[in-house]
Amino acid sequence: MKKTISTISAAVLSLSAAAAMPTCAAESDYLLHSTFEDGKDQWNGRGSASVKVVTGTSRSGESSLYTSGREAAWNGATVGLGSSFKAGQDYAFSAYVMTDDTSSPVTFYLTLQYSDGGTAKYPKIAEVTAEKGKWAHLENASFTIPEGAEDIQLYVETDETTCNFYVDEVVGAKSGTAIDEPSAPVQMHKGDINYDGVINSLDIVLARKGLITEITDKKMLKAADADSNGVYELNDALLIMQFVAGKIQEFPVVEPVIVPGQLKYTMEELTKIVQDSLVNNEPSSSHQEKAGVKYGTIKKENYYSKKANKNKPYNILLPADYDPSKKYPVLYVLHGFFENEDRMITKGNGVMYTRQIVGNAIAEGAAKDMIVVCPLIFTSATMNSATGFGDAGSVQGYNNFVDDIVDSLMPHIEEKYSVATGRDNTAVTGFSMGGMESLQIGMKYGDKFGYVGAICPAPGASGAWKWNSEEETPHLVMITGGTQDDVVGLNTPEGYHNNFNKNGVPHVWHVVQGGHHGDDSIHSALYSFVRAVFQATE
Repeated sequence: MKKTISTISAAVLSLSAAAAMPTCAAESDYLLHSTFEDGKDQWNGRGSASVKVVTGTSRSGESSLYTSGREAAWNGATVGLGSSFKAGQDYAFSAYVMTDDTSSPVTFYLTLQYSDGGTAKYPKIAEVTAEKGKWAHLENASFTIPEGAEDIQLYVETDETTCNFYVDEVVGAKSGTAIDEPSAPVQMHKGDINYDGVINSLDIVLARKGLITEITDKKMLKAADADSNGVYELNDALLIMQFVAGKIQEFPVVEPVIVPGQLKYTMEELTKIVQDSLVNNEPSSSHQEKAGVKYGTIKKENYYSKKANKNKPYNILLPADYDPSKKYPVLYVLHGFFENEDRMITKGNGVMYTRQIVGNAIAEGAAKDMIVVCPLIFTSATMNSATGFGDAGSVQGYNNFVDDIVDSLMPHIEEKYSVATGRDNTAVTGFSMGGMESLQIGMKYGDKFGYVGAICPAPGASGAWKWNSEEETPHLVMITGGTQDDVVGLNTPEGYHNNFNKNGVPHVWHVVQGGHHGDDSIHSALYSFVRAVFQATE
């Protein structure tokens, strides 16, 4: 039970001295600076490797990027360099690496990957040999990105071993830029708000000030949350005062009180959790039907579309042991141009593993029981199917679904099946044209959809790229793009990503390195999205 204190003296709120919040030095000359203090900074695993942010082991700050699951030396950690880095220009690079996974010294490489006329090239930027448990510095003060280079990526690999390793303090800047020596690593201690290694009167002053003026620095906020219940409040300030006065020797750990329907994560918090858990390639095991695991049942049904004035088909995946007495959240998954209701669940470029990916996630406890609906999204009273990308009637047929899903499909699903209604229990994602439509649906009907995804979305989405109120803002927005997408490119989903950035909307930006306009990007996105939906509320 959460501990509360009902009264407070005026002395607690009085400020005996002014204390300024620490500020970070500007690093405007860095084009890339990954510290991993606030997440993965858009780094992903390369090959079979997976990456995650860990605390307690770092070259600087509290956190670093941990790379594991490597099946080959070239598997490692990778990040796209983006438009700030230009072919034919010189850049300085710096990164720190460390392994505690092997007793022998390990040679690390900082490597560039790029495409030259469709051929992948892998020049080495820097090399260093690291002793076990010691940070080693990969650096090159002047490296020229080759002329004509496209799809430029940076990655860390080893010479021969497949050891797990840590990466920290990665910097890319124009050649000639001075790259500062990183500060020493720090360890967060509850109550030590200013991170000076002691809990004293200075922390009391900051704690008091934080009750009046919100603490916005994430690291300071984490330290100020003395009872670890996820929020900074009066009780935390009093605990810090009691600790400094010697009345308590350690801080209690208090579990937050969660009631059904209560918000568990803010949009920003859930975005960070999902961003940090993204995978580049979903595990092959997620495609397999495993002994002892029950998988859902796929049924083909029809609903009457008011907009099309006729019946339209959809596939529905009901969870294993579907129970009409229970209420299930619903995920709508939309197909692309010239495709149909089968594409996202049974017939893709190859085998679609949606049923297995969803079933395995539920069986692992990583996702909630859910109903998945894959409809035919083309909606026209005069046409049965699209005839061409540039045909106005074809495009309108897809755009009509933005309203059709709300006017006809959702009421049908809610009447026919045992559905938990409301935005907390409703999600939509889609591929290509369906991805563009899911963005339009999410922006127009934010009060009805709490989770919005877009996989390699087609161009054409428009709108404010923000919501007018908290009640209309989804719990999660996720955009996926593939670096080898030869249909919409990476630049189209990246443009949507930039639109949300400009408006300060937290969202997951999922770049699938090597991902095409097809099943590999879809499977990777679905693997993460089904684990993310319906998680913001208890």
